Amino acid sequence: MSDWTPPPGTKITQPWVNVDHPRYKWTAGADVQATWRKQGWEPPSLNLPAPPPEKFIEPKPLRRVR
Repeated sequence: MSDWTPPPGTKITQPWVNVDHPRYKWTAGADVQATWRKQGWEPPSLNLPAPPPEKFIEPKPLRRVR
């Protein structure tokens, strides 16, 4: 797969510290969105309107069948 080239206009983000580098420190439960927000990223859903409230459907009384 080393011959693969991204489509034109694609931005490729390379990691800052390679996994094999001694400075690389793995952390469990890292908040990826918080990390990207430091770089100015905003989630696409941030500006979307809130979803409508769920409808409550009143259960129909059960009819007994003989």
